Amino acid sequence: MAELSGKFQLSDADEDNFDKIMEAVGVSEEKRARGRAMRPTIQYSRNGDDYTMTYITGDGRELAHTFQLGVELDETTMDGRKVLSTYKRDGKNMIQHEKQENGLVIVYEREITGDELHVQISCGDLKAHRVFKKL
Repeated sequence: MAELSGKFQLSDADEDNFDKIMEAVGVSEEKRARGRAMRPTIQYSRNGDDYTMTYITGDGRELAHTFQLGVELDETTMDGRKVLSTYKRDGKNMIQHEKQENGLVIVYEREITGDELHVQISCGDLKAHRVFKKL
């Protein structure tokens, strides 16, 4: 997916609703508070059928996931949750279904618009939006 490549830093976020989603899936208040204070950077790259998403917190922590479209894989989130993720394309969007240990599913829909990465996040009736600017 050539259009989903590059490095992007969080510039705008619906923190209240994102926090509600993180609480619903079991992220502790301490980890959510730490997350609210961050302005993370996300880097995307592709090598053949392999896509890599690297999440950089800004405090020296980094987490990279390499995946192929349509292949379910075990992942560990930045806050330590174990999840099963599947990525797919829908037009120019990259969609990730992340199954939580508690049975809930978070859906991340990522789209590049100009020099911005828009991420729509949903979990049941909860929805949040995050915007990342290309660096």
